[in-house]
Amino acid sequence: MSLNKRYFDMLGAAYDVPNETARFEGFLDAAMAYFFDGAEDGFLAGDVPRHEGDDDTLDTHGQRVGALVDAASRRDASNADRFHAILDVSARNGLVSGNAAAAQLTGRTFPCPFDELPLDPGALSEIRRALRATTAQAQDRIILANIETGPSRACLALIQRPKDSADLLHVSLSYIDWSPALMTRLGEAFGLTSSETEILEGYLGNLSQKEIARERDRALDTIKGQSKSILRKTGCARMSDVVQLSASIAYLMRQLPEQANPPSAETWVTPKCGLSMLARPGGRELAWYKAGAGEKPVLFIHGYLQGPFFTAEMLAGLAGANVHFIAPSRPGFGYTSQSRSRADFDKTVVEDAVALVDHLGLSKISLCIHQGGSSHGFRIARALGDRLGDMLVLGGGIPIDEDRHLAHMDRQTRFAAMATRHAPSVMKMVMSVGLPVYRRRGTKAFLKAQYVRSPGDLATLEVPALMKVQAEGLYHAVEQGAEAWLRDGGAAMADWSDDLEAVTAKQTWLQAEDCTIISATDVAEHMGPRANVDFQILPGHGSNILHTATDTICAHLAKLA
Repeated sequence: MSLNKRYFDMLGAAYDVPNETARFEGFLDAAMAYFFDGAEDGFLAGDVPRHEGDDDTLDTHGQRVGALVDAASRRDASNADRFHAILDVSARNGLVSGNAAAAQLTGRTFPCPFDELPLDPGALSEIRRALRATTAQAQDRIILANIETGPSRACLALIQRPKDSADLLHVSLSYIDWSPALMTRLGEAFGLTSSETEILEGYLGNLSQKEIARERDRALDTIKGQSKSILRKTGCARMSDVVQLSASIAYLMRQLPEQANPPSAETWVTPKCGLSMLARPGGRELAWYKAGAGEKPVLFIHGYLQGPFFTAEMLAGLAGANVHFIAPSRPGFGYTSQSRSRADFDKTVVEDAVALVDHLGLSKISLCIHQGGSSHGFRIARALGDRLGDMLVLGGGIPIDEDRHLAHMDRQTRFAAMATRHAPSVMKMVMSVGLPVYRRRGTKAFLKAQYVRSPGDLATLEVPALMKVQAEGLYHAVEQGAEAWLRDGGAAMADWSDDLEAVTAKQTWLQAEDCTIISATDVAEHMGPRANVDFQILPGHGSNILHTATDTICAHLAKLA
């Protein structure tokens, strides 16, 4: 497939996401195909252009799509906080999306085809009519609809055409459980007899007068007479007005089903426990954390997605090793100010770390380097010079050789590596579109996508303590948006071989056998033969080695000089 065809396929897929966030995976597939021409062998397509900087045209599209996704996410978030079910029906393709209440009420997984909605034929017909109407013709309309999932349940349906979208139709379904207690209170409010209250309950169940008569085994004229009495007592001209009035009273009585509170892990806010700030030149600030109660300081350089946050087990292990971590956040991560430009990102990382060591008055300090922090850790180690103690590297990376290392990487890491190196604007677009999508789907969904090839890492998401610390790392990475990922990824994908070779301090490398970010074998071939390196591959561990190999890590921390 030609480069132009792959480019426009990627762009078209991006514009599909705001209306249907389930299409994000299709967009991601198209973005990967742009780089790899659809192949899964890990080799970059030969016609991919190399951009030194940004692609202004693609950046403009990315900003537009990101803004559309943000707007859709805000609308969805607003909908999710409401009592009633919200459906968005696309006039373009007939697909329906909905909030959690809609999924519960209809028993459907969204998006789904419009024809699969379990609404009665009359309600479906009214919605189709509204879909066909022009924007000028569109008027808000309230109808009574039946939800036909098992026993039929009556809802009020408010049909609206949002002013900011010519494609979407907005349908609010207000289902009320007309319980005996609620019906008693309605009857008392209207001054109805018990018999009239039962007839009202029939109307609220969307039954006709004939159906009410048959169900109550009464003559049709009796039902008609009692219906007139209901209209007189409520002051309404039509029974549809009585239904709407009853629904309004039910809202006030808070008889609608309550929505469960969102899980606390979905705050998307970087933790501040143990946080300190250090003023830096130019009005910047460096955020750094102290973790652990031991006496000996170790400078901790965090990974990419996993930040400077630790389990209770790790903190206990640090105390046992008589160690505490000094853990700065890199520019743009957490609460550390962004670097002034992409060009001086690496320099700023090193200057921040050295300034922190100076601020704390440390004449000698060991380093613990984690995963995506490897390139930065060795730059910092080189800058520390004689003040550098021993080093512990956890799941460390090495300078990437495209011809050798890409094939082992999981799809997401491979894509990020190539996008960061060859087309930063593609990476920016993916992040601009993806972050709002996953804020809606939740951190677990994001991490599941990252770990799809790693059963061991997937299993950690079912352990609350491990899920929590991984969520905190994700929040730390996206606190200030996508730019930090772009700059940090560029630093990791640059050739940092000179910094690696310049550091001759004693090093222990603990590499996870099952890590899908980079092959443990590749790293062993690169680092294992060095005289100053003790290289160990830990079986049974994956990308979460920091959190799953606590005992081994703390035993080595205790040995750092």
